[in-house]
Amino acid sequence: MTLTQEQKKHLETLLIAGEELEAVRYLQDTLGLSAEEALQLTEKLDKTVEQSPAATMFKTMKHGSKHMMKDSKVGKWVGGIFMFFGLVMLGVCTYIFYTNYTFAQNAVIVKGEVTGFDTHYSSDDDGGSTLMYSSIFKYEYQGQEYEHTSDVSSSSPDYDEGDEVEILIDPNKPSKALVNEFWDRWFVIVILGFMGTMFTGLGYMAFRLF
Repeated sequence: MTLTQEQKKHLETLLIAGEELEAVRYLQDTLGLSAEEALQLTEKLDKTVEQSPAATMFKTMKHGSKHMMKDSKVGKWVGGIFMFFGLVMLGVCTYIFYTNYTFAQNAVIVKGEVTGFDTHYSSDDDGGSTLMYSSIFKYEYQGQEYEHTSDVSSSSPDYDEGDEVEILIDPNKPSKALVNEFWDRWFVIVILGFMGTMFTGLGYMAFRLF
């Protein structure tokens, strides 16, 4: 009732993989043992195999693979979240672009004059604050004066008081205006487009890698 080297290796492989039942059947078929005899021999061999370097390595790899699977799921979740927020930003960016474009197509151009600045403080990451300026424009349409405050703020005034700029207005609602300058028209779109592209790209890379 001896096993050849090949038979022993096959049994070790089954036992390392946790296939005790298959090992018992293999011993029954190979050596013609009864179920009880095959089970007893399998238990003896199992104790020996548990101490072998191959079994230790297999357990380590199995444990590591579980961690990798867990990390993989976390990576996919993080990637999915980044992609979601990125796509939301790109969607908002597209909506603002379309809205501004449609508004400009139907707008009337008038001359506006800088009359002052709206100021507020913006907090930074270091706990400090910066004084921000938003230009205030005065313009006239069909004999009536209107005032518009820029949606764009900066740490220093973009214009001097008295400067003249082109302003786009809705002829049906003259109080609705948009300064016809690059940053007033496209600043939010550029920022959202950049952030949305970055978040979507990073999320996609994380999703694919994991």
